Amino acid sequence: MAASSAIFCALSIIFLLRFFSTRAVRRASAIAMAGLASEESGPGWPFRLRTLVSDLIERLGRLHPGSESRDIGLLIGESGLQFSILHLQGMRLASGLLGILAVLPLGRTAILWAPALFALGYHLPIFLLKKRRKQRLARIGTELPEMVDLMAVLCFSGESLLQALAHSTAACAHLSSQAELQEIVDRIRFGEGTAEALRRASNHPCPELRRFSRVLVRAEEYGSPIADTLEELASEFKSARREKERVKAARGSVLILFPLVFLILPSFLLLTIGGMILGYGL
Repeated sequence: MAASSAIFCALSIIFLLRFFSTRAVRRASAIAMAGLASEESGPGWPFRLRTLVSDLIERLGRLHPGSESRDIGLLIGESGLQFSILHLQGMRLASGLLGILAVLPLGRTAILWAPALFALGYHLPIFLLKKRRKQRLARIGTELPEMVDLMAVLCFSGESLLQALAHSTAACAHLSSQAELQEIVDRIRFGEGTAEALRRASNHPCPELRRFSRVLVRAEEYGSPIADTLEELASEFKSARREKERVKAARGSVLILFPLVFLILPSFLLLTIGGMILGYGL
C-alpha cells in the first residue's frame, strides 16, 4: 500500500509539472502569434526548468556504458524524435532510479523490489520508443495514399516527378509523411539523382514507403509513364488501407467479448447463483 501511494504521488507530481509546462508553452505561443511578446523578456521558468532537466539527463547518460549505440540511434530517428542518444540513455537510468525511489517507503522490503523496479524503469523508455516508432510507421502508411494520389494528379497536369513530389510534400498536413518525403526532395535538390534518392528510401521500415520508392525507381529506370504508375499505386494503397480497416473492425467484435465474459458474466452469476446459494444457506 505504501509503495502504491509513493508511485501515485510521483506520477501526480510528474503529470502536474507536465501540465503547467505545456500550458506555459501554449500561452507563450499564443502571445507570440498575437504579436504581444516582449522582446526584452527572457525565457520563462518552464523553459529554464526543461533545459536544466535535459542537461542533467544528458550528464547522467554519459555515465551509461555503450552510449553511442547505432541501433538506438536508428530507433530514435525512426520514431521521429529529435533528442540524442545520450539523452535517451540518461532517461533510462533516471527512470530506473525513479523506480527505486518509489519503493523506498517500504523499508527493508524495498531491497527485494528495487532490482526488479530498476530493470522495469530502465527498459521502459525503450519500450515506449518502440511503441511510438510502430505508431509513426503505421501513420505514414495510412497517410501515404493521399500523397500519392495528389502526385498522380499533378503529374497528369504536366508537372515533373520532382515538382509533383515537392508540391505534394508542401501541401501535406500529415507531419510524419511530410518529414519522410521532404528528405527525398532535399536530397534531389542538393544534387543527388532522383533514382538514387528514391533508392535510399527503398530500405525504409515502413512497407508502404518502401513500395512507393521501389515502384518509382523501376518506373524511372524503364521509362514507364509516371502519372499512370502513381495512379495505380494510389489505388493499391487505398485498397490495402480499406482491407486493414476491415480487419481492425472485425477484430473489434472479438475484443468486445472479453469484458462481456470476464466482467459482465461473473457479476451476473454472482447476483443470480450467489443469491440462490445464500438463500439455501439461510
